[in-house]
Amino acid sequence: MKNILAFSGSNSPDSINEKLIQSVIERYPEYDINLIDLKQFEAPIYSPSIQAKGIPKPIQDLYAIFQESDGFIIASPEHNGLPTAFLKNTFDWLSAFTQQFFGEKPVLLLSTSPGATGAQTQLALLEKLIPIWGGIVKARYSLGSFNENFDTNYNTITNKAELQLLDKALFAFAEAEYEPKKTNAEVVQSYFDAFQKGDLDGVLDVFHPDCYIVSVKEEERLKEQLHGIYRTRKEARQFLRNIVSLFETKEFIVDTVLEAGDNLVVAKGTFSHLVRSSGKLFNSNWVQLCVVEDEMIKEYRFYEDSAALIEASNIEYA
Repeated sequence: MKNILAFSGSNSPDSINEKLIQSVIERYPEYDINLIDLKQFEAPIYSPSIQAKGIPKPIQDLYAIFQESDGFIIASPEHNGLPTAFLKNTFDWLSAFTQQFFGEKPVLLLSTSPGATGAQTQLALLEKLIPIWGGIVKARYSLGSFNENFDTNYNTITNKAELQLLDKALFAFAEAEYEPKKTNAEVVQSYFDAFQKGDLDGVLDVFHPDCYIVSVKEEERLKEQLHGIYRTRKEARQFLRNIVSLFETKEFIVDTVLEAGDNLVVAKGTFSHLVRSSGKLFNSNWVQLCVVEDEMIKEYRFYEDSAALIEASNIEYA
C-alpha cells in the first residue's frame, strides 16, 4: 500500500489520538503514512441549505486527498459513547460528494482514552458505519489507560502486549504477514546466537548504528586494545576483531538473559578462552548489560574477571 492517509477525529490541539497515530508512523517507517490535521479543513455544521450554496473549498480539498489515497488510518476519540461531532460533521460533508467517499479502500480504526476501555464503544459503532461510507475495515485497535501505557516523551506505547496487538492490527490492515517484534531479551539472545556460531556479521547486525560499547573499563583505548570504549557499529567491528585476535574461544555459556526494565537486559554466564599470546586458558564468569532500542543493542557493557585474564596472559607487574 503506497499512500496511506491518517487523521484523528479530534479537534483538540493536544489530542492523545493524534499522538497514537504519530507513534504508529514512527513505529512503521516502511509504510507511506501521510498524517493530516482535519482542523485545517474547516467547515460549518452540515446542513442541506448550506450545501445548496456550494461545498466549502476545504472539504473539496479533503475529498481530493481521499481520492488519491490507497488506504486510511483513523484514530477517533469517544464523546458520550459516540464518535466526535467534529468527525461526524467532516464525514457528513464528504458524503455530499458520494455516499461511499472511502472508495472501497481499506481502513484501520484506532482509538485511545484515559479510561480502561480505550473508547471501544464508539469504535465498534464506526466499524459498522465505515462500510456504509465505502470503507473496508481491515482491523481495529484500541489502547485503554493511555496515561499508564503511553510514554509521551518517546511517543510510544510502553505495554509490550499492547504493542503486539497494534502490530497485528497494522499487518492485517496492510495485508502483510504478521511477524511479532522481538522482545528486548530476544534481541540480546540473537546476539549470543550469532556470536556462538561465529557469525560476526550477524553479531554486528544486532548492534545499533550509534551503539556505545564498554568492554570491562569505561575509558578511551588504543585501536587494538580490547578493554575500553567503542562507539558506533564501525567500532563494534573492531571490538569483535580484537576479541578474535586475542582469544580462541573454547566455550561460551549463557546461563541467563533477563529483562530488567527500561529496555535493560542483564545476561550472565561463563567462558573459556585460549589466550593466543600465552597458550593458556582464560576462564571467567561474565556479566553483560544491554540497553535495547529499535530491536538493536544501543548500549553494551561487558564485565569479566580481569585478574584471571592477567594471570592467563603472563602479564607481570613490579
